[in-house]
Amino acid sequence: MCRIGNLADFVRPTIDSVEVISMNRLPVRANQTVRANQTFRYPIAILQYRRRTVRIDLAMAMMIVVLISSIATRSVAQSPEDSSAGSEGGEAITRVVAVPPMPADQIASVFQKARASDAIETVPADENLAVKDSNASEQSDDDPLQGWIAQLGSTEFAAREQATVALRRIGQPALRSLRETAANHADIEVRTRASDIADGIVQGEAAGRIDAFLAGHDVSMDGWNVATKILGDGVRIRELYVDLVMRHEDVAQSLNGSSADRQTALRSAIVRIQRGMFVEQRLPTESDAIALLLLMNDRSVVTNRLDEGALFSVLQKEASSLLFKDAQLSEPFRQLLAGWMTRDDVSNRQEILWYSMSWDLKEVLPMVVTTLKKVTDPVTLGMACQAVARFGVADDTEHVRPLLTDQRPVSEQQFMAQRFSSGVLVQTQVRDTAMAAIVLLKGRKLSEFQMSDDARHPKYGFIIDQIGFPIEDAKPREDVLQRVRSELLKEQPDA
Repeated sequence: MCRIGNLADFVRPTIDSVEVISMNRLPVRANQTVRANQTFRYPIAILQYRRRTVRIDLAMAMMIVVLISSIATRSVAQSPEDSSAGSEGGEAITRVVAVPPMPADQIASVFQKARASDAIETVPADENLAVKDSNASEQSDDDPLQGWIAQLGSTEFAAREQATVALRRIGQPALRSLRETAANHADIEVRTRASDIADGIVQGEAAGRIDAFLAGHDVSMDGWNVATKILGDGVRIRELYVDLVMRHEDVAQSLNGSSADRQTALRSAIVRIQRGMFVEQRLPTESDAIALLLLMNDRSVVTNRLDEGALFSVLQKEASSLLFKDAQLSEPFRQLLAGWMTRDDVSNRQEILWYSMSWDLKEVLPMVVTTLKKVTDPVTLGMACQAVARFGVADDTEHVRPLLTDQRPVSEQQFMAQRFSSGVLVQTQVRDTAMAAIVLLKGRKLSEFQMSDDARHPKYGFIIDQIGFPIEDAKPREDVLQRVRSELLKEQPDA
């Protein structure tokens, strides 16, 4: 199957034709011709959108097929000038007020506060009585309802259709009785119709809630009260969150749950995303990336190298570039990335350091400092020196100073004729990366310390392979090291 684009891409699109494709590739048409340049106000799936082919999952298709006819009808009837009016009673649609995202260093506190407040909430006795009274009231008014349900088994088709229409109009109050009928009635015709009517009521209510949510109304959505604290609020953020809920309902629900709930949701989301990538040949979406990052920002959710690898496989796809290009989603995405990357227990530090520099995530500097202090792998330390040269300030030289004695190599041996005489074999050591970082943090040029200015890099601080010194002649390196200590670090000669 082809991938579906982010559901948010199809909010208010101008379309030419509509078609829903199930996973078995059988077309399910809405039996409706939609005129060109018609504007929809609801996230829908389209087969041809600006010459792009789109296919969607069967689970989403089931909901969209039910909605598309009513949506198209409403869109035809409503002119662009009327789009500011609500669908019921002429109520004006509330505009979404943009709210900035939470800073990366505060995201973990959202989940910490949630854990601290985790307690079993008991329902007061009077509320229990109110619920019972409400149920009793519903039961007392069930006679007309039961009559319509009984009519679903009529021998006359017109009578069955009349009952179906009546029950759909009743809506939510009939839902419980319809579910019971669908489960227990002896007549298969009644069971089938009751189940279909109940599903239609639920889907119709969900569609209305989503529509109101996207319009900015205060509508309850699973996990939104937590997500909006972290992501902020805005039109695009709400569109993205609707897509997240439709693809990863368990993730949205876990945001209001415990860390154990989020741990379980993380495993399920990874399996779901990887099945889409490797079995269904479907690229991950922006909501896939956000779902994983939200869960991994809970420091009590245990992650391993495989979990991080799954996230990296998503970040390497188009979804990341789309999020960075989106004016409203870029900053929340950056903060989520930085919040996850600054976890103390991250395993793939080399990849994290590379991505943080590639994406200009200055917020990861605390993680870089932690890496310099705790990690022993020479290649990782070299990359940390690159990162501190990229994001740090002059005072950060103190975090790099201890590496000036580390003589372990961080690059392969190579011949370099630009800086030294032809045929000289050079290699970069950890202390060379530390010297380069100190030089740059102090605002000096690499060429002032026998390192090529060509090694300077706007994203990665400097190129490690281009700052090495001769292997067989230790004097050039020792001379530069002494100058760095005396001129830049102000160390005494006997230090």
